[in-house]
Amino acid sequence: MEKKPDYLIITNKSNNKTLVYYPTAKNANSSVKFFLIKHLGLENKFYNIDDQLPGYMQTDEILKKYKGKKNVINFLPPYTKFKKVIADEKCCLVRDPIARFVSNYKNRILFHRDSGFINHSIDMVIEKLENNMFENQHFLPQNFWLGKDLKYFTIVANISNIKNFVDGINDFFQKKIDFPKIQTGGKEFQISLNLRQIKKLKKIYSDDYDLIGKLL
Repeated sequence: MEKKPDYLIITNKSNNKTLVYYPTAKNANSSVKFFLIKHLGLENKFYNIDDQLPGYMQTDEILKKYKGKKNVINFLPPYTKFKKVIADEKCCLVRDPIARFVSNYKNRILFHRDSGFINHSIDMVIEKLENNMFENQHFLPQNFWLGKDLKYFTIVANISNIKNFVDGINDFFQKKIDFPKIQTGGKEFQISLNLRQIKKLKKIYSDDYDLIGKLL
């Protein structure tokens, strides 16, 4: 069986320069995917429904209207642990670990009701993470996807201020396109963390805080 590539490497045919994007769960991935799709002129070949409707509500009748198109989640290869690749531009987005956890909890637990996590309280999820139980890959530390040194990347930004990221991608394609802001399911839920939970999460994601550093 032919091995699937770990990353999508995009080539600008006008100058043969290459770009690779390192996806990290819950770091604006849907928006980045559509940003790249727009640059490649593939808007009519993909659809996005997972951020509007959780999987358990996606019936055959609903999906029928997308016949002939691919789900945007399949635009990139599946998430993979960090590996170095050869490319002219290597890009990624980072995020404050606490904000990322909150977004994950609202999206994956409350909105999508991921299998094995239904009715899990915040404390129950944190306890799993404390015991190194990351069976839900969305909660994995960012360094799992991005490695230990952001200097590896030529284009990197915090999702709270993505101008440098957007400018870098636009420069690569030699074309200016606005970054799409796709609303992720779960924003309607309101949750807050107490000081005890925040302290535990900072310990769990301590390596991410070291990795991201000044970009926070």
